[in-house]
Amino acid sequence: MALGRDTARGALFTIGAGVVARGIGLVSTLALTHFISPSAYGAVTVAAVLVMTASQLSTLGLGQYLIATPGAPRSTAFHVTVLHLVSGLVAFGALLLWSGPLGIAFGATGLDAFLPALVFAAVVDRVSYVPERVLVRDMRFGWLSMARTVGELVYSISCLLLAILGWGPLALVAGNVARSLVRATAFIGGVARRDWLEPSPLNKHETRELLAFGAPMALGATAAFAARRWDNLLVAHFFGAGPAGAYNLAYNLADVPAIQVGEQIGDVLLPSFARLEPSRRPSALLRSMALLGLVVFPLAVGLGAIAHSLVAVLFDASWRSIGPMLVLLSALSVTRPVGWVVASYLQASARPTQILRLELFKLALLGATICTFGRQSPLWTCAAVGITFALHALASLWVVERGDGIPLRRSIGCLVPCFAACFPLVIAVLGVRAAAQAVGGFSPIVELAFEIGAGALGYFAGASVFAREVSVDLVARLLDAVRTRQAPV
Repeated sequence: MALGRDTARGALFTIGAGVVARGIGLVSTLALTHFISPSAYGAVTVAAVLVMTASQLSTLGLGQYLIATPGAPRSTAFHVTVLHLVSGLVAFGALLLWSGPLGIAFGATGLDAFLPALVFAAVVDRVSYVPERVLVRDMRFGWLSMARTVGELVYSISCLLLAILGWGPLALVAGNVARSLVRATAFIGGVARRDWLEPSPLNKHETRELLAFGAPMALGATAAFAARRWDNLLVAHFFGAGPAGAYNLAYNLADVPAIQVGEQIGDVLLPSFARLEPSRRPSALLRSMALLGLVVFPLAVGLGAIAHSLVAVLFDASWRSIGPMLVLLSALSVTRPVGWVVASYLQASARPTQILRLELFKLALLGATICTFGRQSPLWTCAAVGITFALHALASLWVVERGDGIPLRRSIGCLVPCFAACFPLVIAVLGVRAAAQAVGGFSPIVELAFEIGAGALGYFAGASVFAREVSVDLVARLLDAVRTRQAPV
């Protein structure tokens, strides 16, 4: 009961802080679109993806070992710190040497103006990575959420102010540096130095054990990262920096429910699953997926339903192409969180090889779909991405069925009521839009407000009919999480 309460409380902390931070970031990003063109935004996107790729390829999967093995000695954390820093510096040096050819390959010349500062920000993140993992391991989600929220706030304010002052795309680069410095200060300040930087002799046995666990994890994480980011490089390669900028912004908007709810819950579930007895993990997995679907599905489906009105209110003519993209990409947030929950479950069960296979499957499928029918247009690319993540979620549930005996019909069945509850939401939004057209239309912002209100009422009605049991469970978990005291049992 205590673990369940801590998990729910951690989820509330991380989701609440993430929503605030993401909300601020969205406001800043939307304002930036009035100062930065899609092509400039796309060029910075390509540079940022290349830096993140170099970082991901050199991560080695060591940080997850600290979370999955809470009882590891301090010498393990020191080994992770040293290996993580050295591998990162090598990767970033290679990236800077190849910046010219990479810029030409992805239609983003002038990367030298962005890469050095972005690399510096990545090095700062590298230094603070192990303290951040220690905070997750110790389930100190309050401090973790505070640090992430403040970092996003600093990033948003810095980008917007510098863009107003005429920095153009360099405002985004400077914002990244500011965010990394703030988060590193908070992460390092929140962890005792001995927990991650206490000197210890490096030895082959401990290094071999870390790499044996981390290698498949690193490959899986790299495949997951590639499936999430390399599509930007393919869009830039096939269609140029301008469409790549529009695609990236649409993707980021569509990804809000998955990132700010699904991913945050995934961070909380890994240490929680690790502390559960193995026999109790399957039932916890099903319950977690049902609760996650009840929260994430309406956000994702609702975002796609109101995409037309949302884009009309928030963007000028140069960015209007993201509307149809947003409708198609909203499928991301419906399916991707399922894969994250299953990945947390498999990590806690010490099955990194299965995670690797799933991520490689997703990456191969994404590359195949984008490079075939997806290359016809950016909209076809969006469709390819949605199909890929849906099939990955289905494959993840199949792996759980094969490994743990959880029938596929049962795992899918726990999600069906939450998805069915979204149908009244879509009907309500489309009904409002049809009514507005019938009376000659409202102003875009009024129509958007009506659509959001109608969609919310439609979902509450749908949840009470189709997902009543899960809704009651969610309310009970939330109430338990906010209580300051637990009554004797």
